[in-house]
Amino acid sequence: MADLSRKRVYVVEDEGMIAMLLEDYLEEIGCIVAATAATLDDALVKAAVVEADIAILDINLAGRSSFEVADVLSRRDIPFVFVTGYGAAAAAWTKAAPILTKPFALFELAEVLGETLDRRG
Repeated sequence: MADLSRKRVYVVEDEGMIAMLLEDYLEEIGCIVAATAATLDDALVKAAVVEADIAILDINLAGRSSFEVADVLSRRDIPFVFVTGYGAAAAAWTKAAPILTKPFALFELAEVLGETLDRRG
């Protein structure tokens, strides 16, 4: 599994408590939070400029899908992982990226990030 220490992670999550949990987990596994966003509009702006090794995208941002953010990140060749409380969403993007189902444990987050980065080379 890829070494996660010092990896820059872009976090897109609209639920404050989950965003804080993600930040704590990322710090615990040695990652750096490169940026965070809680709304689709903010996420799109930051996705175009953030310097990140990988991103974590909540699929549902206050009733709006984060798939546009995935498009921007893909064009920039930044891998991403979806998180959702709804299970595997039936969308094209979910076939191209791993899904982490809420609630998740620290080891599950570390595993999916490491595997996703490993696939990128």
